[in-house]
Amino acid sequence: MGARLDRLPTGPFHRRVLLVAVVAFVFEIGDQSATGLVAASLREHLGTDLTGIAFAVSAMYLGLLVGSLVAGQVGDRFGRRSTLSWGMAAMAVFSALAAFSPNITTLVVLRFLTGIGLGATYIGIVVYLSEMFPARRRGLSLAVGVAIGTVGSVLLTVLARAVVPTGEHGWRIVYAVGLLGLLAVPACRRLPESPRWLIARGRAVEAAAVLESIEKETAAKTGALPEPEVPDTAASAKEARRLPTSALFRGRLLRSTVMLMIVWICYSAVQQVTTTWTPTILVLRGFTQAEALSLTSLIVLGSLAGSIAAIFIADRLPRRAGLVAFTLIAAVAALCFGFVTNLALLIVSGFAIYFFSGGASPLINAYMAEEFPTDLRARGSSFAFSTGRLTNVLAPFTIAAVLASLGYHAIALGTFAAWALIAVAALVLGRRRSRTADMVEQV
Repeated sequence: MGARLDRLPTGPFHRRVLLVAVVAFVFEIGDQSATGLVAASLREHLGTDLTGIAFAVSAMYLGLLVGSLVAGQVGDRFGRRSTLSWGMAAMAVFSALAAFSPNITTLVVLRFLTGIGLGATYIGIVVYLSEMFPARRRGLSLAVGVAIGTVGSVLLTVLARAVVPTGEHGWRIVYAVGLLGLLAVPACRRLPESPRWLIARGRAVEAAAVLESIEKETAAKTGALPEPEVPDTAASAKEARRLPTSALFRGRLLRSTVMLMIVWICYSAVQQVTTTWTPTILVLRGFTQAEALSLTSLIVLGSLAGSIAAIFIADRLPRRAGLVAFTLIAAVAALCFGFVTNLALLIVSGFAIYFFSGGASPLINAYMAEEFPTDLRARGSSFAFSTGRLTNVLAPFTIAAVLASLGYHAIALGTFAAWALIAVAALVLGRRRSRTADMVEQV
């Protein structure tokens, strides 16, 4: 079944799946930056301080942790499509409700609930793309999804720059636009279930029906399909058996799990500094709120550029080599951003951080999905991803305390160390080649 999926040329079905993925990424990526963009306004109009902002940011990431863990269990038990659908619905509804928060306490609660939807959406779309696209196009699909999805963050930054300074309720508009995510839920429900997951659950007849429908649609547009490579029957038999969650912590999978935990812990921490605290850091460096948002809206374009670059190289570079190169360069850029005083160099180094961060994201996601066999893919991905969310739960208070006591120079040193640790973990614990979506590891 996996060999038949992998030999398919890119056709109308894949483009339809990618379109849904792009919409999901637009809202998932954009919403995560919302609180950071309106932080200064929240301090003024909700009467809170940096600690209150930290609680709002932390609550969202706590929700991400819960949502990703739940999505791992739901995704491996009930299917990839249902995980994505309910995640998108929860994300849209609770994000919109946050716009009506009368105080910081209500906002914290609603950001937690929004985070649950964000976590489920992320795990759902990454796992679904990794299983529906051929192995040779998996990195490309994730890169395209993240690249275009990054537009959500860019557009939200532009929107914040326009509406936040307008008055007392400008910040509410930034949250309210999340309701548009509901428009994508029907499209998620119309997606077919993953044949790889159906096979892993012993539902061969349904898997065959779904795959035949995909093959028929693809052949109608591209012509006769190539013959699939005959898979190893012993490996296929092992892939079909159900594996307990404990298998993630045995044998070679333990090494992969630990490596991905380190990667996500560090990547989540630096991403929070970048996407959530950049405007605040710029204000602390002496810029006005309007100037800080203007600079952020400029350098955030680096994330879009990096994601676009990943489209062309994600499936050309070895996963590990690409990840190491991108993160080491990001480490140097983070150090420069914290210490340079020249405005042009500040913009260039900030743009570089976003660029290599955006380029690393699809590499990490493809690497993660390929490290786990099908029956453990959602659980393994959600466990590794959720450890990063746990970091984000604690990081807002740490970052706020460091900014208040040690200043932004200390944040620059910390982000440099985190980027470098990702490279070290990938070099020491990562495999040179990740498995394909159906290859099985001894567990």
